[in-house]
Amino acid sequence: MLILILETSAPQGCLVLAENDKVLASTALLGGPALSRDLAREVQHLLSDQIPDLVAVGTGPGSYTGIRVGVALAKALAYGWKVPCLGFCSLKAFGPPPILMDARSGGIYAWLGERALLLPRTDPRLEGLSLCTSAPDPTHLAHLIWGQFTEEGAPPFHLDYGIAP
Repeated sequence: MLILILETSAPQGCLVLAENDKVLASTALLGGPALSRDLAREVQHLLSDQIPDLVAVGTGPGSYTGIRVGVALAKALAYGWKVPCLGFCSLKAFGPPPILMDARSGGIYAWLGERALLLPRTDPRLEGLSLCTSAPDPTHLAHLIWGQFTEEGAPPFHLDYGIAP
């Protein structure tokens, strides 16, 4: 199964083309205005006229604009190609827990193993942990998506930005 994966929620994102859980190709992405300008062109370049069997996209938490750009393109491509679109928690793209990202609102997005949380910087669960500053790992992301797809399929998703209430 050929899978296109888009992760656009963080300042450093990525595109991954995978065959099941094996990375075939990946491209690093920068956030900000470059993301909106370059994302579709980068997807086209990565695919080289192939049509994937599945499109997966990070649904947050993270940059509101980055998530919207990624999800809009992923859903449009999936619709046009008539393939399923799978949403995943963006924090999981960066590796095993714990993953912490600056929420830029005085808080921290945290993946501590069960669900994504928005925590105040003073939360004791954050003690001794560092913010993630790296880009998503394409190999980890391919394993994550393949595992999620084989367990859950590709149910319809709602854009809730991945944060638990």
